[in-house]
Formats: sequence, C-alpha cells, structure tokens
Amino acid sequence: MKIRDFNFRGDFRLNHPSGNSISYEKGDVVYHESKAYIASKRISGSSPTLGERVGWMSLSDRSVLYESNTVPFYAKIGDEWFNTSNGILYKRIESNSVQIWVEL
Repeated sequence: MKIRDFNFRGDFRLNHPSGNSISYEKGDVVYHESKAYIASKRISGSSPTLGERVGWMSLSDRSVLYESNTVPFYAKIGDEWFNTSNGILYKRIESNSVQIWVEL
C-alpha cells in the first residue's frame, strides 16, 4: 500500500465529548486497539474494527510505503518511507531491540 497524503488524528473516537459523531476524511489515520488504520473514504459512525467494508484499512496488517517530508509516526518494521524533501528511500528495521530507519 502506498500512502502520500495522510493526516494523523490520534486515537480513534466515535463521538465528540458533546455527543456529536466524529467524521474522518480520506487519508485520516487513527490508532485503535493497538493498531493503526487509514480512512479510504469519508467515514462517520463506524469503528476501524469493521474494516474495509466501511472504509477503514489497517496499516498494521500490511507493508506500507509512505511518501512525505516527515517521518511516519505509526510506521512498523518492514514499512518503507520515501522522504520527499531529500529523495531518499528508507526501510524500518529492528536492530538490537531498537526500531530504526535505514537508507536503501
């Protein structure tokens, strides 16, 4: 999966404190039950655990190629990141129990 435009929204919430439903737009990334999810379309009133049928795609269950000028916050081992500011491709690995980005 290739991700260019994403907006980290933090922990998933179904409703605002006022009780109104929260809407997520295509490219919004949330964290829910120890997994990261991205909205593939506008979503309102549906948990990420409902999956692709409601528009949420798990970033935790597949390799992801991020394209951005900032380090991806939710990246996991095996993900790749193309840094658009310097043109360098990196891969997330674990070395001595520490996760790091290595240049490819």
